[in-house]
Amino acid sequence: MDFDQLRSFVEVARLKNFSRAGAKLGLTQPAISTQIRQVEEEFGVRLFDRIGKKVFLTQPGVLLLDHAGKILNVQKEAFDALRDLMPVPAGHLMLGATEGSCLYLLPKVFGAFKKRHPEVKITIYRNFTTKIVQKLQEDSLDLGFVSLPVDVREIETIPLFREPVDVAVAANHPLASRTSVTAEEIARHPWIFPKTSRTRVMIEELFRGVRPPVHVTMELSGVETIKKFIGIGLGISLLSRSYAAAEVKAGILKLVPLAEPKLERHLGLAYRTDRYLSRSAQAFIDITRQHFEV
Repeated sequence: MDFDQLRSFVEVARLKNFSRAGAKLGLTQPAISTQIRQVEEEFGVRLFDRIGKKVFLTQPGVLLLDHAGKILNVQKEAFDALRDLMPVPAGHLMLGATEGSCLYLLPKVFGAFKKRHPEVKITIYRNFTTKIVQKLQEDSLDLGFVSLPVDVREIETIPLFREPVDVAVAANHPLASRTSVTAEEIARHPWIFPKTSRTRVMIEELFRGVRPPVHVTMELSGVETIKKFIGIGLGISLLSRSYAAAEVKAGILKLVPLAEPKLERHLGLAYRTDRYLSRSAQAFIDITRQHFEV
């Protein structure tokens, strides 16, 4: 059994699908199947039960998965330690970032890092905080920019940035001239909810127990899409100030603060405390701290 077979086994176990595991690893489905079959034949056990298009771990598969993850982690730490002997940071850095932070807050951080360390290859996984935390737990990411708080035992966070979250309305909306609004007032207007995100949780908490019940006119994915629909008057929503700065400057949107409660978004950098941090990851943390002055 070799590292490639272990890596294929772990991806099939994680994705519960041979074809998707192959696509993730840049292999064909038959190649993945061959690798799994070779391991099964070597040890005389079946690692997966196949039910329809999905596969599920057998008891021997569960046992191997626990050890396979540890073996691959040790391999990665060994490679990182060897790369750290080089005079400058190198290797491959896997970063996670929420959509909004990736678009509006972090390009300058990424640019500063690449300018100083061009030898380091960066891959950015863009998703919601819960998915980024999950990827960190799976050891698929080195670092992740997330909305705080994150309460996971093996994950440490460095607070970086906080900013107000306001009610975003079209520039010609009846609320656009207000200096502040209450939850009861805005509940009467059509709302655009993000499908899933920390903002969605914030909105649901804001309207818990509010009467009349909030009027949800649509659910959308993506900050850019939500801003466009707000701008043409199809609803209102919550947005961080930096996310809407360009549209406010252009006169498309208006941000109206809530009277109470005062809402804020907190951004942090997350990493595993029980894993080796490569020299590249440490350099990225240092540059991020400098940028946000923390």
